[in-house]
Amino acid sequence: MSVRVKNNQAQCNFEGIPPGTYAIAVAHDENMNGKLDTNGLGIPTEGYGFSNDAVGWLGAPPFSAASFSYDGGNLSLTIRLHY
Repeated sequence: MSVRVKNNQAQCNFEGIPPGTYAIAVAHDENMNGKLDTNGLGIPTEGYGFSNDAVGWLGAPPFSAASFSYDGGNLSLTIRLHY
């Protein structure tokens, strides 16, 4: 899903998602080139974040760290981006 950032915030609404265990990754594609840009060492140069504010070493965090249970009802999550 792609949404515009307004006043340092963005909101995504997902519909029709069945109950289960999920994890979310977010990237702020500042230059709108369709990817998370990185430097020569592979370190992101654009904002990124994961559900549960999970962090990983030398890559994305494990699914178990970012995952959450979803029961099919309304759920609000806040994901902070790291720059």
